[in-house]
Amino acid sequence: MHIPRLPLPLPLRRSATFRHLSTQPPPTSFTAKASPRQTLSHPEELRGMPPHTPRTAVNKGKVDIGDRGKGRAEKEVFEAFEGPSRPRLIYERPGGRELPKVRGTAPFVIALGLLGLGWGLFILHATNTERLSSSVLRQATFQLRNSKEVMALLGENVRLVDEWWALGSPWISGTINLMQGRVDLSFRIKGSKGAGTVYFTSIRPQEQGAWRIVRYKVIADDGQVIRLEDQAIRPEQKSTN
Repeated sequence: MHIPRLPLPLPLRRSATFRHLSTQPPPTSFTAKASPRQTLSHPEELRGMPPHTPRTAVNKGKVDIGDRGKGRAEKEVFEAFEGPSRPRLIYERPGGRELPKVRGTAPFVIALGLLGLGWGLFILHATNTERLSSSVLRQATFQLRNSKEVMALLGENVRLVDEWWALGSPWISGTINLMQGRVDLSFRIKGSKGAGTVYFTSIRPQEQGAWRIVRYKVIADDGQVIRLEDQAIRPEQKSTN
């Protein structure tokens, strides 16, 4: 008598795997293309910019191309655009509004020029007043009023000439610098007989040396000249008096 053999029980893990494979659905095969997905608008369209599109081809017509004179074939010619179109405006331009008037710079330039001119005239007046109050000029005018040669040429009451363009004060040209040892002056004088111009120049070659009169003369308006170098007083003598 033949006794059939019973199958041995499989382990629990292997039996669970076989059961899982047997319950999976069969694979699905597609015979056609899937439908396209839904496309959403690009964010640049919301901001008023043109959408990002691929190259656009524009049909420019048909051109006949010959093959060495044997027959003719028709071929379409397309024009491709390399870049995007010009961005559109987000807002409309305000219309009917006049441009503001720009003020000219002429008043500012004129005011600045007048300010500079006034400052320059003030500096000239201040330096002329300083020369008028110097001891060198006071001593020179005192000597001219008491000089017999000057009185014989210009007459009595010799004095400085007042200039209208100097605000009614005498104008003294030149420089007075006792620290550097240089005095160079020229000014106008007049008397009862006539007027003339005085030129006075003195230098000090050494710092502690004596002053030397280089030029001291009076030139009248009629051309006569008087030399006063021998009668002049040195600047150090003028400053002590």
